[in-house]
Amino acid sequence: MPPTVEEKPDIVSADPNSVPIEMNSLDLRGTAEKIDGLERVESARSNVMDDLAKGESVSYDDLPIIEVTPEENRRVLRKLDLLLLPLTMVAYTLQYIDRSAMSYAAVFTFRKDLKLTPADYSWLGSVFFFGYLFFEFPGSYLLQRLPLSKTMGTSILIWGGLLMCMAAPTHFAPAAVIRTLLGCAEALVTPGFVLLISRFYKREEQPLRVGLWYCCNGLGSFVGALVSYGMGHVHVASVRPWAWIFIVNGGITVLFSLVFLWFCPENPQTCRFLTPHEKRIALERVRGNKSSLGNKQVKWYQVKEALFPWIDPQGWAYALIVFTMAVPNGGIGNFLHLILQSYGYTAFQTILIGLPQAAMQVVFPLSGAYIARKVPQARLYVLMAYMLPSLVGVIIQYKTRNSGALLFGYYILGSYVASLGICFAAPGANIAGYTKKVVVGAMVFIAYATGNIVGPHFFISTETPAYKSGMFACIICFTIIIPMAFSLRLYYVRENKRRDRLAEERGEGVYDETRGDFSDQTDVENLSFRYAL
Repeated sequence: MPPTVEEKPDIVSADPNSVPIEMNSLDLRGTAEKIDGLERVESARSNVMDDLAKGESVSYDDLPIIEVTPEENRRVLRKLDLLLLPLTMVAYTLQYIDRSAMSYAAVFTFRKDLKLTPADYSWLGSVFFFGYLFFEFPGSYLLQRLPLSKTMGTSILIWGGLLMCMAAPTHFAPAAVIRTLLGCAEALVTPGFVLLISRFYKREEQPLRVGLWYCCNGLGSFVGALVSYGMGHVHVASVRPWAWIFIVNGGITVLFSLVFLWFCPENPQTCRFLTPHEKRIALERVRGNKSSLGNKQVKWYQVKEALFPWIDPQGWAYALIVFTMAVPNGGIGNFLHLILQSYGYTAFQTILIGLPQAAMQVVFPLSGAYIARKVPQARLYVLMAYMLPSLVGVIIQYKTRNSGALLFGYYILGSYVASLGICFAAPGANIAGYTKKVVVGAMVFIAYATGNIVGPHFFISTETPAYKSGMFACIICFTIIIPMAFSLRLYYVRENKRRDRLAEERGEGVYDETRGDFSDQTDVENLSFRYAL
């Protein structure tokens, strides 16, 4: 009798070389076929990758678990970082420069040339967020129904073109229209990036990545100041110096949008910089997120769950925290350079002396994101801690006119941006269910837009000492955020303990955060979900 060959089951492995092959019983052709066929093991069982391309939800049963070595995990993570972080960080840098271009122009003759009253200037700050607010839910619908990366790239292209148009107005009305449309275009930026990051990174990896691109607000402030300083020295007949701030920054954004559209992937399957096997590893890495990677179907029960606080209060909790943070952000963001100029500096001195504050806007969110990544269960503690320097800064602005103290307070005003970044990352980490995640994201950014609309109107340019009402409003807001964040953390702790107790009663054993599926269940439905603290 010919010797029998013992049949072995299919092995789903992250390493093609790990497949056991009996060389004495298989010819070379059979060996090649077995090695070549390894990657067909999953596709023979399901249409997972095709479903992903269509934006369908993927279940645990559809996607067999594979073992991923630490080296493979690091290699794929490094590739994702080298692709996604430059794209999101550059986009966010340009977004902040473009949004803040008006505040740089204001230290020159922008207000005089457009014949703006103090109230007009405040309204130009607010109407941007009227557009942001108006387009948040329509934009969220587009982010779910259309290809995410292409939608984001198109919005970058549109806002760059609109910014260039800001060089044209000669009075308030056309400037207000352009600023409103600019707000509509930029409404997709942060919620879109949060969704993008949640598709490629584990929950524990997300705060650092969000912090990295969110700290580019400070980088944008720094770069924007230098560009504005240079553009302020450009003198061309019939073109006002401040107009070059809009033209140059908008033109750079338009060019970058083409780069973004070409390189940004939709999901791990469409990432051209990963091999087929690395795409499969990229999917396995985010299994523990216990969330769908994309679903084009709007599920109304998930909308209800997001909007009704008696079902799940966390969406409204984050919305309230972000609104309270956005009120100071709207005021400080639009009057940042005018606050410094009120100390008695000239236009060019204001830009240069403000550079350390811009640098601190990089340090605060980056350090906050790093601590939240490295210290287990510390996200909301970081949120509370980073409110304190901002609170001290606005108290100094409110209580004293000593120039040295004012400048120190000015430099630490922006620590709250680290807390804001943690709030923006929360829907990606603590909300499951794709429709619910989109709705909660929209709630957060509607709160952000509303706060930014309200904020500038507390800052009265004719007030002496400068902006006293605005600083008092900031003191109130920064103070009440801390107990709100602490209450949310208590809710998460209690809910996680309840789920642990239920799992123990069912005999499920110790919670394993690495196991999960890609089904489109919400965090309320899925009792194996645990909230990140």
